[in-house]
Amino acid sequence: MAIITEADNEDIQVQEKQIKNNEKSSVVEIEPKKEHVEEEKDADEDGDVFYESVDYTSEELENLISEAREYKKKGNGHFAHGDFEKAIPEYEQALTICPITAPKERAIYFGNIAACHLKLEKYKEARDMATNALELDSSYTKVLLRRAQANEKLATYTSLSDALKDYETLDKQPDLDNYTKRECVRAKQRLPSMIKEQMEKEKEEMMGKLKDLGNTLLGKFGLSTDNFQFQQDPSSGGYSVNFVNK
Repeated sequence: MAIITEADNEDIQVQEKQIKNNEKSSVVEIEPKKEHVEEEKDADEDGDVFYESVDYTSEELENLISEAREYKKKGNGHFAHGDFEKAIPEYEQALTICPITAPKERAIYFGNIAACHLKLEKYKEARDMATNALELDSSYTKVLLRRAQANEKLATYTSLSDALKDYETLDKQPDLDNYTKRECVRAKQRLPSMIKEQMEKEKEEMMGKLKDLGNTLLGKFGLSTDNFQFQQDPSSGGYSVNFVNK
């Protein structure tokens, strides 16, 4: 089993700790190397090579992983200095080189890109990159936290609901660091009311848009939505519509 040491391949959390001083780094293991891996080497329109199908020896596979780690180190250096825009291409290059047979390695690179986007306040991109990482390594708790934080910042009804689910999942994990525990407690206390408030807000916005559309259509017949009254049945929650001649 190949071990990613703290010195050579620690998660971006180390750099985050230098900035925040409230998170810890960890040692990550990759899956056992196979003597022969069937992959396919392909290239996109820009000429970037993606390693997907050729037989690699154990040594060749390790060389590819090592090369990817070098780009990751460069990315970590940029991240530590707050150069998040410069860090992203280094992690992307690491992803290009790293074989798909090293999913935990690839998950780290996606997770690091997610961390950069969070710092840059590009929350949709952060969420998407975190999701890519979790598809490769569902136990990656640091990235689950990043996705929850990104969804919370997006602040839609759906994203807030997804954020709460992630926080609840995180809160059940063992051996969480203190920062993550605090984030889970805070989110579980705060998000339910935010979700309810956002749901009502989006409902009102949707009703406003529907009313505008209705007025546009009904105006052709000399009518408006004011000619229709909606009454809610308190027992069923359904609505009935009555025509009012105004």
